[in-house]
Parts: sequence; C-alpha cells; structure tokens
Amino acid sequence: MDFSQIPLFQAITKKMGWLAQRQQVLARNIANINTPGFKPKDIAAPDFGALLRGKSMDNHRQYGGGVPLVATHPAHFRADPFEDPIAEREIEIAVADAPVRPNGNAVVLETELMKVNKTAMDYQLTTNIYRKYISMFKTAIGRR
Repeated sequence: MDFSQIPLFQAITKKMGWLAQRQQVLARNIANINTPGFKPKDIAAPDFGALLRGKSMDNHRQYGGGVPLVATHPAHFRADPFEDPIAEREIEIAVADAPVRPNGNAVVLETELMKVNKTAMDYQLTTNIYRKYISMFKTAIGRR
C-alpha cells in the first residue's frame, strides 16, 4: 500500500517538512542574534486545510479523495464554494513587530526560543499522529 497517495499522510508529511524548515529558519535567527542589521524571519504555513477541501497542497490539482464538508445540522455553516485557490505560502517573511536594537538587529531571544519550543512540540504531536495512524492500518490488516 502506498501511503503517499492518502491525503492524510500527505498532510502529515508536508507539515513535518514545514516544521523542519521552520526550525532551520528559527535557528538561523538565534545564531544571528548579535549580527548588526539582522532582521528575524519566519516562514508562512502552507494551507493544510487544502486537503480537507480536496485539493493538492503541492500543485493545486483537485483530488477525488478529499474530505467533503457536509452540513449535518441546519445550524452548521456552509463552506464558501468561491474561495480563492490555494497559494503557496512557503516563503520567508520578515517579522514586522520586532523591536530593533541600536545596531539594527531585531532578534528577540525569548520570542525565538518560544517559537522553537512550539515548533518542536508541534513536530512531536505530528509524529505521534503519524504513528497512531500507521498502528491503525496495521491493526486493520491484522499485523499488530
């Protein structure tokens, strides 16, 4: 069975890749804490909700196996069918709200360390979800 064709595993793999890239960007920010004129960077998150709408996160093509949104109660909100197409968001973006020191450096160590910690926790959570789904597949095929 090719797990790469399952939208859930594609999303998990993409998220783990994004989290790894984000750790690299944050580590570079911390490494340049004393570099004059350095501005901290971050990367925008890809649209993980795209898979729920049945679209590929890589090349914007439509999947047949997306998770359809169904209103099961009259009070549920309806998904907007005229949403903009998915935009690639994996670009480095400048952090605008960072205070700048006299040497022009805008890295705040505490902020960067909090982002590193959150990213590590998100990576661990994503890894645990991946393991649980693999375990469920093994159970389903009788290989525990």
